[in-house]
Amino acid sequence: MRWTAEEQTVIREHAAVLGISTQDYIRQSAVRRALNWQRQRDAFREMARRRGTSVEQLLQQGMLTDDTA
Repeated sequence: MRWTAEEQTVIREHAAVLGISTQDYIRQSAVRRALNWQRQRDAFREMARRRGTSVEQLLQQGMLTDDTA
């Protein structure tokens, strides 16, 4: 994966502010993004299961309002 010069600069600057290496910053960012994706995927699956449908049907039908509360 290649970043633009601007992207490289902001990554390097943010990593420096956080006091970590650029490699650690990228690794931590990737892990955080993957975990967020996994949580969302699991939440959609559970919502679909409770409603007796599939995730695809939820997305197509616009049924993402949580009215269980």
